[in-house]
Amino acid sequence: MREIKSTITAVGPQALEDQDPMVILFDETASETLRQVAVIQQFDDETAQQQLELHAGDELVIDDQHLPIDAVGSLVNENLQTIGHVTLIFSDAGPADLHNAIYFRGQPKPNFRVGTQLIYRLK
Repeated sequence: MREIKSTITAVGPQALEDQDPMVILFDETASETLRQVAVIQQFDDETAQQQLELHAGDELVIDDQHLPIDAVGSLVNENLQTIGHVTLIFSDAGPADLHNAIYFRGQPKPNFRVGTQLIYRLK
């Protein structure tokens, strides 16, 4: 199993709404406008980030919460590799057609704060 790690370095003031099942991630290259609505992650290893390729059945660990990935949109890997961008959806009824989303069905949305660790676990 391969692990690629990142750390949350900033949380935009409009990034986390209690009733919203989506969390938008970007890396440090996000514009100031995007930073208002996004959670910013910094990958530990830029080379590993550029090789990140997720599939259904992989896992995302957020702090100590293990989240099996149910589905991966068609643009997820390219955007994660280049700009650290992905939308995380924690909902059974979430939009099923977002090409830049990872879906976690039946999983509660974790807490995100500065210092939160993310581990992308690839099988």
